[in-house]
Amino acid sequence: MDATFDKRITFILILTVIGATLLLLFHTTEFSVGLCLLSCAYIAIVVLRDYILKIHLHQMAGVLFLCLQLVLAFIISVLSEDFFAQIYILILIGEFTFYHSRNHSIIFTIISFASSILGLWIYRQSHPFEEIYNLLPRVIEYFAIFGISYLAKIAFQQKNQLARDNEQLRIASTQLEQKAKLQERTRISREIHDSVGHALTSALAGLQTASYAIGKNQHAVALDMIDRTKESILSSLDDVRTSVHLLRENVPGYQFIPELIGLINETIKQTNVEITYGIDKEMPTDLSPMIEIAIYRALQEGLTNGIRHGASTYFQFSLTHHTEYIRFILSDNGTAPAQIVPGFGLTAMKERVEDVNGELRISSLDAAGGVKLEITIPIQTKTIERSEPIV
Repeated sequence: MDATFDKRITFILILTVIGATLLLLFHTTEFSVGLCLLSCAYIAIVVLRDYILKIHLHQMAGVLFLCLQLVLAFIISVLSEDFFAQIYILILIGEFTFYHSRNHSIIFTIISFASSILGLWIYRQSHPFEEIYNLLPRVIEYFAIFGISYLAKIAFQQKNQLARDNEQLRIASTQLEQKAKLQERTRISREIHDSVGHALTSALAGLQTASYAIGKNQHAVALDMIDRTKESILSSLDDVRTSVHLLRENVPGYQFIPELIGLINETIKQTNVEITYGIDKEMPTDLSPMIEIAIYRALQEGLTNGIRHGASTYFQFSLTHHTEYIRFILSDNGTAPAQIVPGFGLTAMKERVEDVNGELRISSLDAAGGVKLEITIPIQTKTIERSEPIV
């Protein structure tokens, strides 16, 4: 049980017991010093149980205390000959039911009811079944307390189970997001190793060839090799810069849309292509990192493929926000292939889009030429605080 809730219920119960005791002592016609001492002893037992020994009522020690209180409540009921003494017993039924199984609680309720009828029989000097009007109302009262307590117990258990399920879901979501980031980092590190490592090896070989050509006075060959090596090094430098940029952590003031615009401007600067774009001003600022990754990589891959494979010189890009989804459209004026065969880049793009429950469509623009890339992604906002930018 929640500690705060437990303390609150315990405090309410002790106040109820004290209130019932005061009502009992002022209302009963059989007031005596012994009754007063027994009532105070009952309160002392409750305080001892809950605040000094801090007994857990679902344990055996708790059951023994409840049985002891039931016996004491029975004695008080007989001595006082007053209805308010039954409040002790009704509270005990509620406590027992809340902490124990249904069957055991029913038995305890029956025993409590029997003790009440026995007390009635003792101080009225009559057989308990002679006055049936004293029996039926008591059954309703006692089992109504049992029923209410049992329903409260079920409601509390369901609330706790829901809280546990929500916590497990949050942990699973966090782990999934961290796993996605780790997978993306692994992929980028492989790209650095494969593409950049190969390019640097080729550059070293080119420089060695140029050096050898200079030694043979073959200056034209040397200049050609140096130019090729320069292009290779610049390309590799761009790859390293991009990968490191994507892997950096804890960037203050990071914003997703400026990153997309930066990618577009950098592409225009490096390739001299023309790119027009429109990004919805109402775009959510709390998209999940996986959606941002999918959008960023799709734009990057789409621009790269259009320039490299389609010789595109013009791109049109739009990113719009709708009620339940985000729409991504990128089209170019390049040469459309006869058949679009997904390579490594398009396959990775498709996997990322599917990971966020999105849809990817690639079509050829037969009339105008070029390729059109369309992505639809259901809106999902981040569930945890960002620890790094797009990866």
